[in-house]
Amino acid sequence: MKKSRKAALAAIGATALPLLAAPPASATSKPGISFEIVITPMACTSMEFSITSTSEEARLHLSIGGLTASVGPDVPAKEARKSCKIMLKPHFSVPSAWALKSIDSRGTADLEPEVTGEVTNGYQVQGGPAHEISHKINAPTRSWHFEDETPLEFVPCGQARNLNLETRLQVTTTDPAKSGSISLDSPGGGTTYRLVYKECRSA
Repeated sequence: MKKSRKAALAAIGATALPLLAAPPASATSKPGISFEIVITPMACTSMEFSITSTSEEARLHLSIGGLTASVGPDVPAKEARKSCKIMLKPHFSVPSAWALKSIDSRGTADLEPEVTGEVTNGYQVQGGPAHEISHKINAPTRSWHFEDETPLEFVPCGQARNLNLETRLQVTTTDPAKSGSISLDSPGGGTTYRLVYKECRSA
């Protein structure tokens, strides 16, 4: 059995948001999880979160309205690269160890020949190294989907650590007369982060 909760958000500037909670199916001894979210303003002005959890994992789906990178003869150069950064602070009902297990991204593309798109997902657990996973998108792709497993680097039991996340879209071309775009702003598009966790056990 799974529980889910959605929150449609619009924010300008860095904003601390209320906790988004996703309690487990049973409230007996399994850890419940919630996220405290801070939004960094660049290209993150319209978002929707969907949280689904079980007793052992949580899936946080992030939809970002308007996150589209594009190039073309009449398109300003700054539109070729778009990104959204957020910081999560997981909270558990009981002390738990947790880790990011996978990142799943999907969206659309409209690329002419000689135009290439790139999707990059970055993540960093507070105090640890930064990681990036990138995928190229070639013309004439209309839709794309990438799912990547991440190394299980568990945060020590009961310690509070932030999780920094970035989604970045970029489009390049060898011919300035060509046009193209890639986007997360589409039905079913967005990025899903899968976290796994386990309750701390007394020695």
